[in-house]
Amino acid sequence: MKKIGISLLVLTVLIGCSKKAENLENKIEPELDHEEIMAGDFSSFAGVYVNSEGMIIVLDEEDIERKLMEVMDIDDGHYYLNVKTDDGFGYGIEVYGIGVEVPEYEGLTDITKIRVYRGQAGPMSVEEIFNKQK
Repeated sequence: MKKIGISLLVLTVLIGCSKKAENLENKIEPELDHEEIMAGDFSSFAGVYVNSEGMIIVLDEEDIERKLMEVMDIDDGHYYLNVKTDDGFGYGIEVYGIGVEVPEYEGLTDITKIRVYRGQAGPMSVEEIFNKQK
């Protein structure tokens, strides 16, 4: 009788884990579209982003296209966009696709989301990395 009880408990836990994994899969965002990004279409990552401190930035596709100077494919799922500000200065937008770790912050960001950093020297802290919101 004890073996049956333990077997039922294990089965219940396994079913619960299976449902959690299935729910996580449904929440994962679509991948970045490499061909579109390299062609200047940024719709796969345009949107609202928030960091761990609740600060919000909005990456508007048309605004990026208007300010874009250059886009570089760093490696699979990691892009760097060189953009200019309205006053003529510039900054970079680093885009990290789903599953791509942020160098020097491995394990500290949510790799189930598209993440961005906006600035000039690369992220100096994990709070400078923003997660895409749905």
